[in-house]
Amino acid sequence: YLLFFLKSTSNLVHSIDTLYDTNMFIRTIKINQCSKGGAPEMVARKLNRLITEHPTLIRSKERHQTYHRPVLVIMDRNMDLITPIQHASTYQALIDDVLDHKANRVEFNVKPDAATQEAVKRRGRIPPPVRKKLDIDPDVDPFYSRHKFNPFPEAIESNGAELQDVTAKEGQIRSKTSGTGGADAAAMSGTGGGGGDSSDLATAVESLPILLDRKKKLEVHTSILQAVMNEVAARDVPQFYELETSLATGAYKNDSAKAKKEVMELATDPTKGNVDDKVRLVIVYALSAAGNSADIDEVASEMKNSLETKGSTVGGEEGAPLLSENATRGTLSKEEHARLEMGLRAIDYLKKLRSMHMIPNINDVMQTEVSGGSGASGSDMLSSFMARATNQATGLLAKATDRLGTMLGKIHKHRATLVLENICEMRPTTEDDDYLYLDPRVKGDVDVATLRNATRAPVREAIAFMIGGGCYGEYQNLQMVANERRHVTYGSTEIVDPCTFMSHLSKLV
Repeated sequence: YLLFFLKSTSNLVHSIDTLYDTNMFIRTIKINQCSKGGAPEMVARKLNRLITEHPTLIRSKERHQTYHRPVLVIMDRNMDLITPIQHASTYQALIDDVLDHKANRVEFNVKPDAATQEAVKRRGRIPPPVRKKLDIDPDVDPFYSRHKFNPFPEAIESNGAELQDVTAKEGQIRSKTSGTGGADAAAMSGTGGGGGDSSDLATAVESLPILLDRKKKLEVHTSILQAVMNEVAARDVPQFYELETSLATGAYKNDSAKAKKEVMELATDPTKGNVDDKVRLVIVYALSAAGNSADIDEVASEMKNSLETKGSTVGGEEGAPLLSENATRGTLSKEEHARLEMGLRAIDYLKKLRSMHMIPNINDVMQTEVSGGSGASGSDMLSSFMARATNQATGLLAKATDRLGTMLGKIHKHRATLVLENICEMRPTTEDDDYLYLDPRVKGDVDVATLRNATRAPVREAIAFMIGGGCYGEYQNLQMVANERRHVTYGSTEIVDPCTFMSHLSKLV
């Protein structure tokens, strides 16, 4: 994948400039560690030289000797191609996956209101969908900041609970102000004799604008959750997520026949997923150790034949309205066919990597860490939210209730998370020994073996930088390394959604 990235020298220069600007912002000389060879080492050595030659940083190095120095870990996208392509389960990552999301703006189609639909139908036309554009920013949106890393069912439950609480508080304030009329107005102006009551009422009225602003932001998330839910339910995303995770964690390494059977069934089912969903599943299968080249060819061929003959019950264009539950499609649209061909080229490229033994060991890509929730609890969360939000009580969502519980399953550490954790914890016989270690205060490369005999300060701040494209799923997974004593920052050459990453792979054939 880095071969594609390095075709543009400007991308490499941009990576160095970005990391250098980060160093200037922190004003602390970082310790740089990276995988040996290729673009990561090129970037690390250039950055190390720039920091060493910067007069301000060098003059101030004594001033920073007592500070905990950040560790910058530069990684290669080639070490984990599964994470940016597989389906997600957390709120922010799902937004980026199934909706049109860029620079904190989310766009999606919604059905027009009932009156508009009826008016258009009377004219003998099909009412077009309405394009909705919403802005969400975790820096100014408390709900998004708290729940962007949470599993999707938890975000649904929290949104319903908070919206119910805010609505109740708003009702209490409005009942107080409307029930007493002029007496309250007099009391608030200081001419009444209410004393404490007038002070409480004034405080309540003053808090109303803040409450309404909070309610407005929660309603924005209700709309987004609804849009994500529509896509998740219609495409049966949890089933893809569950199977891909099993493949990525090596659950089928001793039963390749079962892996092939389950991938084949899901990839050829016209009622599950759109073209991109199926291609992404086959790509994860190709990247896992569960199938050989002949099996991958057979699964890809069957998927192609199924899509071309049976089509899909799910619209293929991102943001396009989904078809009804009982709709059938015998052929693919022109755009869907183009996306299928693009996906097949990506699969061909990955098969070449397999033949050259350039696919990383599947046991190194993901590791099971802790258990999240149970399927039943996820189902209960979704059911309670749907019971409260009347505008979400549709047959499509009800059908999805039983499936969303799988998104509350086990949490897995991705490859980048494992690498960063090994380096931060200074674990022997891991990447902490293998990665190149550069310190701008030291001339030449640092001998890690010698470093093992010295006392090393604990890592209080870590910066993970991925060369070759990053994703929200990886960013969120890296927070597993963060704790009350360690802060983790994530960066990459660019943030790409799974379909964009797939298109990059298709250009490498």
